[in-house]
Amino acid sequence: MEKVTYYGETDGIALEQMVRYGKFDMRVKHFHTQYEIFYIVEGERVFFFNNREYMARAGDLILVNSNLIHMTKSVAGSNDGHNRIILYITRDKMRSYDELCPSLQLMRFFDDHYGIYHLDREQQALILGLFRGLRHAFTARGHNYKTGIDLDILAWLFKLMGFVRRQNQAIPSDSDNPRYKVVYGIADYLSENCRRPVSLDELSERFFLSKSYICRIFKEVTGYTISEYTNIHRIRSAKRYLEETDMSISEIAHALGYESLTYFERMFKTYMTLSPLKYRKTLNTVTYTNVPNPMFSIKSPE
Repeated sequence: MEKVTYYGETDGIALEQMVRYGKFDMRVKHFHTQYEIFYIVEGERVFFFNNREYMARAGDLILVNSNLIHMTKSVAGSNDGHNRIILYITRDKMRSYDELCPSLQLMRFFDDHYGIYHLDREQQALILGLFRGLRHAFTARGHNYKTGIDLDILAWLFKLMGFVRRQNQAIPSDSDNPRYKVVYGIADYLSENCRRPVSLDELSERFFLSKSYICRIFKEVTGYTISEYTNIHRIRSAKRYLEETDMSISEIAHALGYESLTYFERMFKTYMTLSPLKYRKTLNTVTYTNVPNPMFSIKSPE
């Protein structure tokens, strides 16, 4: 069960607070073009990105970079819910902030500093103060409120950049645990070799483990199946090819190791909701389901 306790939006920005009661794992493991500033008010969540698992608890800030492959799930063995707030900023809006204040280099900041941060009480108060201020602005919609929201966010991002640069990101979970080491090794191998088919036989021989054991522990730790993890890396690469090159759809499919063009198109639509050809025509205006406004490309918010 879940309840959206607040949702507000304006050009390129959306603010959402959601409470989930009981266990919840993301049904769709995804990446998207917008940036997320994710704050956990209550509860705890497991995040998986960059081939590693991380634990985030109440009071933690999670910066999600544009096009970052990620997923979240409940802590193993826990049926407790969570309360979280997310500020979504589209890539175009973040680019406009960079053009307005080029010295901040906000897009580069997210490239370099995405991850999970354990905040002190003063920093937590700063985050909650921003959310309260934005909520009031979205609700009141006073004169020039959109400009006010932009100025509030820019001032807050300036402060956030300062304290984030002074502290370390959270470290991966159980890095010394042999089970996790194996899963992290498999994830690294899959992401490094995602442009060619990697069979379970190959993984079994490389990691000296049975195919059934590899499938089981990989799913348990990462939340992905082997094929999901390979495909999502491939589709992210396909998205970049479509945006940055004039390669044909069949050339892209071949470059990413898909023997069947039909299968490639089906996988692309699974993660992007549009066919590759239609996606190229939209020029990054991809829409996902389960959000009030399609400008925010979100699948099943965390």
